[in-house]
Amino acid sequence: MSWWSEAPAFFAALTLLFVPGAVVAWVAGVRGFLLYASAPTLSLSLVASAAIVAPVVGLDWSALALAAATAAALVVVLTARKTLLWKIPALSEKAGVGYRRAVSLGLIIAAVLVAVRMMGAIAQPDALSQTFDNVFHMNAVQFILDHRSGSSFSVGDMTGGGFYPAAWHDLVSLLSQLTGASIPVAANVINVCVGAVVWPAGCVYLAQVTVGSRPAAVIAAGVLSAAFGAYPLLMVDFGVLYPNFLALALLPFVWALGIQAFRFSADGPAQPSAMWFLFLATLPGLALSHPSGVLTLLPLLAAAAVICWWQWNFRCTPRSGIWRWGAARVVLLVAAGAVCVALWKVVRPPEAAATWPPVATWTDAIWDFVSSSGIDRPESWAVMALAMVGLGVAARSKRYWLLGAYAAVAILFFMAVAGRPGRIRTFLTGVWYNDPQRLAAIVPIVLLPIAVLGAAFCWDGLKRLLVKTRRKRIRIKDYGSPALTIGVTSVAAVVAVSTLIAVTQQENLDAAQTSAARNYAMGSDAPLLDSGEMAILERVREEVPPDAVVVGNPWTGSSLAYALSQRQTLQPHILGAVSDEALYVFAHLNMAAVDTAVCAAVRDLEAEYVLDFGDRQVNNGEGRTIDYQGLDNLKESGVAEVVDSQDGATLYRITACGI
Repeated sequence: MSWWSEAPAFFAALTLLFVPGAVVAWVAGVRGFLLYASAPTLSLSLVASAAIVAPVVGLDWSALALAAATAAALVVVLTARKTLLWKIPALSEKAGVGYRRAVSLGLIIAAVLVAVRMMGAIAQPDALSQTFDNVFHMNAVQFILDHRSGSSFSVGDMTGGGFYPAAWHDLVSLLSQLTGASIPVAANVINVCVGAVVWPAGCVYLAQVTVGSRPAAVIAAGVLSAAFGAYPLLMVDFGVLYPNFLALALLPFVWALGIQAFRFSADGPAQPSAMWFLFLATLPGLALSHPSGVLTLLPLLAAAAVICWWQWNFRCTPRSGIWRWGAARVVLLVAAGAVCVALWKVVRPPEAAATWPPVATWTDAIWDFVSSSGIDRPESWAVMALAMVGLGVAARSKRYWLLGAYAAVAILFFMAVAGRPGRIRTFLTGVWYNDPQRLAAIVPIVLLPIAVLGAAFCWDGLKRLLVKTRRKRIRIKDYGSPALTIGVTSVAAVVAVSTLIAVTQQENLDAAQTSAARNYAMGSDAPLLDSGEMAILERVREEVPPDAVVVGNPWTGSSLAYALSQRQTLQPHILGAVSDEALYVFAHLNMAAVDTAVCAAVRDLEAEYVLDFGDRQVNNGEGRTIDYQGLDNLKESGVAEVVDSQDGATLYRITACGI
């Protein structure tokens, strides 16, 4: 199977990601690059919200439900436009054809660089991430397809849980419905589109807000969006954390909208009511991709909010009423801060789940952050150099909102990577399970606009150097020739962009791609499914009746029979809630010939088949609490007969219970 063969799936994925949001944004009056950049985040808001509302109004989850939600959103937007009378500028007044071409070039460069890396890591469109959490993600998509409901309030029912942010799973399920693609193919296509198209769009827009509508800035942003090993590659490697991956792809754009709403855009303020409306419209998509995405906005926007409040309080208050109005605004600030702290404390996983320990010393953590390396990866020297220059530019130009965001993310990263376990560390980083890798993936978001500032500064310096050199070497009558000026600048730009690509696509990205590739490889020692086990799963659909339940140890990958073979499994996720009867079957099935309680449980559960994938378990079985010894030696115990086997993987049919 080749990536080219999945071209229709890529087209459908991009349609899902862009068309619903673009239609709503267009009706809202959004034009130009802002229309393009806002479309994916608005589409995710529509997708995730439609999935929640659909079962309430009696609709199955499908493209029809999404279309209905889009139509409803259009009515809301039209009403709001007439009420608020907003006008959102397409681009700054300075932006012309040249700038638009620069934006397109930056996006194309980013798409190619990221897609090549991600496709290289995944290798095949139907490859499966051989990681712990992927058992849940694949089966959750199948659960949505089976139950025709993608609501974030029902997807968790698969494992006995409650609310689960299902935007990523909703998107993958829609793509699978529309194209007939298998769940792994649909997941990989969505991930490549998110990493290569959605993420760069947000990064380039963030660069425009930070630096202004400058061709050099947006092209540099495109190149730099593909320059971090910590994102997007880390999030399709570690975990695997697909919901976090999606939320982080949306964050640069949503952060940029927040900066515009607080009136810190380098292109000047847009109409506040319009920007706030657009900002709020993106939050459902971000929150339902993963709630940590919204919480990440708090440290990113904290400095901007405080500075905006300060300016509002002391620059806009009449001197005669400064104390009266000032006191009211202090109360407002305290109230807003209290709400943020409450959200920070409440919208997080249970403290018992935040078990990730620190992994490095403070010195190593600081160096990992400054060198843009991620955790225990090679340094990204070019990005580090540009970021150092960019920090100086940000300080000189008084972009305190950006410096504040940089400091906030640095503190969170240091605490996760090297902080002493305890209440302070858990309060600060428990939102991300105290997980250093999750915090490492956030770092590129704040480093990128700073590095773009550095790149734009270096380009300005290069142009000044070219002008100075020409003044010395070219006759006065030739100096200033438009053709010559354009030619020299164009050559310099091509060289600069090529150099930036070359120096950023180095060891850090190579290491990230190699690590991710290991987790998608299906060798004989694959931690979740090897080639023999996959071959058995491909035949299960023909050998197991549709209404039968398959027993298996999910740590060995056997529970993926649900997503890959569309057969119900007794435990569809490694950490899912398990009934007492299921626990008894797991522990005592090989005693069914002499223990009548086993067969009673087997009949109640309608468990007719067993998948035995041997002893190799994902994560080496660390943290396993359930006893699966009852699944051993089934044939020798006279409990089951072999239906199919290959390379040590075996499908049994239970015979001892007369089913």
